[in-house]
Amino acid sequence: MTKNIWEEFAINAKDKMPLYKQIIHQVEGMVHDGRLKPGTRLPSERKMAKLLNVSRMTITLANEEMKARGMVRSHQGSGTFILRGPRAKEVERDLDLPVEFAYPTGEINQGMDEIMRHGENTHLINLAGVGTAPEVHPGIELSQCFSEHLRKNPILLQLPSPTQGYEPLRLEMISWLKKVKIEVKLNEIMIVSGAMQGLDLISRLFLKPGDYVVMEEPGFLGAADAFKATGAKILRITLDEEGIRLDSLENMLMQFPIKFIYVNPTYQNPTGVTMSLKRRKKLLELCSKYGVLIVEDDPFSLLYFEDKPAPPIKSLGSDNVIYIQSFSKYLYPGIRLAVLVANEGIIHNLSKVKQRVDLHSNNLTQIALHAYISEGNLENHIWKLKSAYLERLHLMKELLNEGPYIHCKLPEGGVFLWCKVPKEIPTDRLLEFAVKNGFTFVPGNWMSGVGMFENYIRLAYTHPSLEWLKKGIKLLHHTILEYKEYQF
Repeated sequence: MTKNIWEEFAINAKDKMPLYKQIIHQVEGMVHDGRLKPGTRLPSERKMAKLLNVSRMTITLANEEMKARGMVRSHQGSGTFILRGPRAKEVERDLDLPVEFAYPTGEINQGMDEIMRHGENTHLINLAGVGTAPEVHPGIELSQCFSEHLRKNPILLQLPSPTQGYEPLRLEMISWLKKVKIEVKLNEIMIVSGAMQGLDLISRLFLKPGDYVVMEEPGFLGAADAFKATGAKILRITLDEEGIRLDSLENMLMQFPIKFIYVNPTYQNPTGVTMSLKRRKKLLELCSKYGVLIVEDDPFSLLYFEDKPAPPIKSLGSDNVIYIQSFSKYLYPGIRLAVLVANEGIIHNLSKVKQRVDLHSNNLTQIALHAYISEGNLENHIWKLKSAYLERLHLMKELLNEGPYIHCKLPEGGVFLWCKVPKEIPTDRLLEFAVKNGFTFVPGNWMSGVGMFENYIRLAYTHPSLEWLKKGIKLLHHTILEYKEYQF
């Protein structure tokens, strides 16, 4: 049945879609309609390249991507075989059910899934996701602090936590938030299971299909997914050196009934831009004028290297601002805890929404975080982090300057470098070469809502050891040269 099926492939060199993606797309189609069954062996790379009149590198890229998606598997000496159909975004379409999904899973940005999946691969140098520098990882210190706290108070594990969060932790947050000049009362604080849950709860409470949300371009892809899941429409505004452009914002505020504006004003993900104090005040003024909420995401502001950044927008004194500060960038990604600050009415209603999906955030981690902060450990730990990250940043500057093709502006804090490569190098395609060579990064267009920034990459430098950073950046230089040689 499959003897001559490969001759049915139609590859168009003039098509804007890269050749290797055309191959993947056609394999997907043949799997979906049953012409390619699980277990079918693919021709060798050499034979396939000859059949389709493309380079062998094109076939290699297609095979590597299909392996990454779980569509094929390879066995040394025996070949490459169809395993199953494509992942995630196709599942919604393919399930043979008597009813349709209501949740738009097929529209979810696959970039987040790719970042998480690559992070699990210990053989890849991870320049994509964020983790704590290994030499200052707080795991042992945190667990010792937690154990001692439980030894003195064993009954804590038996007690349920209110939906708004473990009260001693919320009380501790009153003092903690003063570090970023936010004055807050207990009933204005809520503990959520990471910033992503906070954004999801806000979206559920405020958004319905057809509502408008504004966010930065480029911006955090997880936030866009949370907003789109409600059926909301996302309007994007580019940044300049002072943050989100307010001239564009006011034009949108006059044209659209916008529900809220989502911003990451300090060491923005992915650009590293910090919004000036003047612009923060003007943004607050504009939103008050037009009756629009601000959702302020602040995961990085304590990771400054020299001068403190401007204070959060929330600290400027407005009930129109919902503020989220995650602890995952200060401790470790798996802690999944964040503090959400808003006026009492918003907190009350967000708690009702949270109760439907998550009675309360994990008690163990809330108790551990409270013990760690209350004894002054987190503040000391952040100083160690900043020293380790600044050393890495200086190393990155030195390493990136060794090649002619990568240009970055060093941030004043945070965890990311936003780098530009030659415009003829689309970085989503470059990533395929990178994974093959043993490292990973985030392509710029994954952070865009409109497919921009194709020749940008986001590099996370906090987690790899110094030796792995050196190796990773050398591989990046090598991979760019390799791509320029093999581009098609």
